[in-house]
Amino acid sequence: MDKFSTLVEAAECAITRCKSWNFATSDEKYDPKTLLALAETSDDQDPIDEDCYYVVSPSGAIGYCGFDESIDWLFLTGTSADDDLPTTYIEEPQIKFCPKCGNSVVPGANFCGVCGAKLG
Repeated sequence: MDKFSTLVEAAECAITRCKSWNFATSDEKYDPKTLLALAETSDDQDPIDEDCYYVVSPSGAIGYCGFDESIDWLFLTGTSADDDLPTTYIEEPQIKFCPKCGNSVVPGANFCGVCGAKLG
């Protein structure tokens, strides 16, 4: 699942995975153009708190995460993949590798723990 700070960024990602959505609490349907327009309006008129974020599922559903990491799914794709959407966000660790020695490094590290090369 991918994490975004604006609804526009989330919508741009979602349209690469799906071509139509239903609003989670109504029968309103959205295509990519209307989803992006709604996202732009939402970001302009009601930006989210800096500690909150949006997530996009592998199928293209879009959810909102508040302070407690629970996901409020806003836009669903209508596919069977939506039946298994998680209720909380768990960040998956990203494995990075040292460009000098190739060993894996801890995400966020400034130096490689094996060879000491500066990372980033």
